[in-house]
Amino acid sequence: MATRFAMVTRFSLLTRFSLLTLACSLFAGGQATADEGSARAWLKKMGEALRNENYTGIFTYMRGTASETVQIVHSTKDGQEVERLFSLNGEVLELHRRGQEVVCRHPKQGANPEAAFLHAPVYLGPFSAAFAERVTSANHLYRPSLHGEDRIAGRSAIKVAVSPPNDDRYGYRLWLDKQTGLLLRSHLVDQRGRVRELFQFTSISIGVPIGDEQLASAIAEPTLSHKLRGSIQSGNLQAPPSAGGQRPVNRVSWLPDGFRLVKGQGGSLHFTDGVASLSVFVEPSNQMQLPSIATHGGMVFVSHTADEVGLRITVVGEVPVQTASRVARSVVPVVY
Repeated sequence: MATRFAMVTRFSLLTRFSLLTLACSLFAGGQATADEGSARAWLKKMGEALRNENYTGIFTYMRGTASETVQIVHSTKDGQEVERLFSLNGEVLELHRRGQEVVCRHPKQGANPEAAFLHAPVYLGPFSAAFAERVTSANHLYRPSLHGEDRIAGRSAIKVAVSPPNDDRYGYRLWLDKQTGLLLRSHLVDQRGRVRELFQFTSISIGVPIGDEQLASAIAEPTLSHKLRGSIQSGNLQAPPSAGGQRPVNRVSWLPDGFRLVKGQGGSLHFTDGVASLSVFVEPSNQMQLPSIATHGGMVFVSHTADEVGLRITVVGEVPVQTASRVARSVVPVVY
């Protein structure tokens, strides 16, 4: 049980802010505009701001009953992004990024490196520069629209909805800084418009000088550190790869439109539509049985036993329960 939940928690981190998907109809009290081109222009501006603006602030991320408060300092120096994130509640953790290199740091004394990695304050999904590009490239799967203005963290904001045409994935409500396009707030919403996950700056300063001392570690005691491979810009951070690499032994015969296989090894398969992701894990059904369905914010965990082939199939991802359940029921063994 502990091993499986560690795996699920790891997957939650890898997809966190990065697996986000389906969607929003209209903002309460407002009617969508038809200017999809303008909405896409704002998304492009958001991606550029996340890369190029200097900013420092504090944001809160809530998923289900869990919440994290994180301090962020971001700067662009000589064309290269430099950044520090520091958790303000729970485990003492930091992420440092220079270009594409990301390092996680935590206190050495009494530290559990595995737990530290699983709970690191990784921000992906809409709070990644690649989000706008992915939405644009998946234009038949997600439709952006404008919904007026609002005010977040003391700044005027443009409201953008990113909605799928079908109810097989989640969607977003985004609040973008009117002056720069920087993401100030986001909601992951289900097909009924209920908020499953929330990201929001509570305070932020944009376009300010960032000194080297602001990017230095805030952990005074000796620390342990380890690199994360992948890219924050691409919305894909991973732990170091494990040994091995046998061919997939199962395949999925049904996926929502636009999802494709990005990695398959042994009993695990990983899929994405460019914005959302889901993973399938297959094991013999005589192993420890897990709850059939569990949700944590936008993250869903569905476990299905295929007695006819003696397999236990688990689907984890930020997709609706009905989507994950249908994927689980479609898994069949591969005959090479």
